[in-house]
Amino acid sequence: HSLAANNMRRSRARLAFLCLLALNAAVGNSSLKELPLFCHKLDCSKYTLVKQYETFEERSYEASHWMTTLVEGLQYEDAMYDGFMRLFKYINGNNVAGEKIPMTAPVLVHVIPKGGDLDKNFTVSFFVPPASMSPPKPLDSRIYLDSHLAQTVYVRSFGGYMEKSDFVANADALEEDLKAAGKSFNEKYYMSAGYDSPFRPLNRHNEVWFIAV
Repeated sequence: HSLAANNMRRSRARLAFLCLLALNAAVGNSSLKELPLFCHKLDCSKYTLVKQYETFEERSYEASHWMTTLVEGLQYEDAMYDGFMRLFKYINGNNVAGEKIPMTAPVLVHVIPKGGDLDKNFTVSFFVPPASMSPPKPLDSRIYLDSHLAQTVYVRSFGGYMEKSDFVANADALEEDLKAAGKSFNEKYYMSAGYDSPFRPLNRHNEVWFIAV
């Protein structure tokens, strides 16, 4: 029963990505040639690569804005689906302007463990490009505009379809590598970043982030 439930959650999350990319792929910004290839010509949060280490990158991100929703009390797969669909509806017209908004990358999931329990609280976020600094107000009161200051981020990249076990394992590995390298970072939370639709079975790009302090 647990396996069937997990498969159902994964299918629902992937269906959400499929619907979103099918509706929005045609309106990505194809002029952003300076962005990494894994952004797939979508508006993408901008950064400068500070240093490439053997197993991780140190990046300097510009200040940015994100449309964000908090999901509480659900496991990762369910939280991802619920949060993603709220934002999916928002960019497809569930806002005061009735406006359809182009897809951006990455989809950022902020993992907020409580008492060491991963499956408690998450925020799911879509990047707001600089050209859209006044996005229309959401009709869903659970969605809000969040601001990130310019920050240094430590990033570990990995492939495949991002399941909970994958990003947890990669976050653990990144944490170990950062400590071994003597890096100072916020250990209270981390983020997962996804860049691909289910249309892309190979050469997928996922990331886990820790914020430098």
